[in-house]
Amino acid sequence: MSKLEMIRRLYECHEWADDRLLDAAARVAEQELARDANIPFGNARDNLLHILGSQVSWVMRWTGASPQLAKIEPGIVASALSDSFGWAHERLRSYIGALTEDQVEAPIRFIEFDGGKPHELERPMWEMLLSVDSHGMGHRGEVAAVLTAAGASPGEIDYSEFAWRRRLR
Repeated sequence: MSKLEMIRRLYECHEWADDRLLDAAARVAEQELARDANIPFGNARDNLLHILGSQVSWVMRWTGASPQLAKIEPGIVASALSDSFGWAHERLRSYIGALTEDQVEAPIRFIEFDGGKPHELERPMWEMLLSVDSHGMGHRGEVAAVLTAAGASPGEIDYSEFAWRRRLR
């Protein structure tokens, strides 16, 4: 399996895991999603928004696409999150699906801010793609723990479970 094929498979898993979290989030009251959970960004809702924001910001950097995100308002939090993640997943799937092996290896320059100071960095595209995926992975685990405590476990969301379920299709 090539590096590009591996990245595509990881992003397939990434989308699957996000969808499992969103399905679980839809099964709890909005107050539960917003309840302080002593995790980064405070609660499940804000962690989901952070995961989404990360995906959207990289989609914008890589494609120039303007985000079309649903407004998060009381009464429609879960559906707005689902719609917005759907937009991001569709763009990521399209972008990654069109990449070539050469593009995955190509160095990409970008600006990161550390302590308010901009730093120009250069990394190969595959590294940036893995970074976005692993960033989401960590936060998905935090959200999964909160949802499980609220009685709405998303179930296993790791790669092994994804691969097993993928083989059953």
